[in-house]
Amino acid sequence: MVTGAPGAGKSTVVPELLRLSAGGLVVMDMDELLDDEGSLLGITIADQSGAPHWPAYNLVWRRITELVRRSGIPVLLLSPLSPSQLPEGRWLHLDCPDAVRRERLAARGWDAAAIDAAIHDAAETRKLVPRSVPGDGTPEEAAEQILAWVQE
Repeated sequence: MVTGAPGAGKSTVVPELLRLSAGGLVVMDMDELLDDEGSLLGITIADQSGAPHWPAYNLVWRRITELVRRSGIPVLLLSPLSPSQLPEGRWLHLDCPDAVRRERLAARGWDAAAIDAAIHDAAETRKLVPRSVPGDGTPEEAAEQILAWVQE
């Protein structure tokens, strides 16, 4: 599991993880099931209004990863979850400085309150998952460090 608050670079690093792992690892981003509006099957997931559905969505991902893992292929799931929300597996934190996160989220059109919430989530994640790699360099650099961690 690679976790990170919004704006850490999780989705951005996926293509590099796929390229560098050369098919030896199934790489999935939790956002990949969502449509462009942040919904799945017509249910909003990607913003606070979807919070009542998050436990079910987390369970879907738990089952997806279990289905893949039973084939013997290693799975790397990138998500904003914490170990308390999806307790299986090893955890790594993709992180970036708060100023970088603010800039990235503002560029996505997030308002100040949502950005502040993401900054808070990042601070909490730093406490829960102290092992981290920086997400403010190039996606290739982050992917290389994540894959080195996977190989440990």
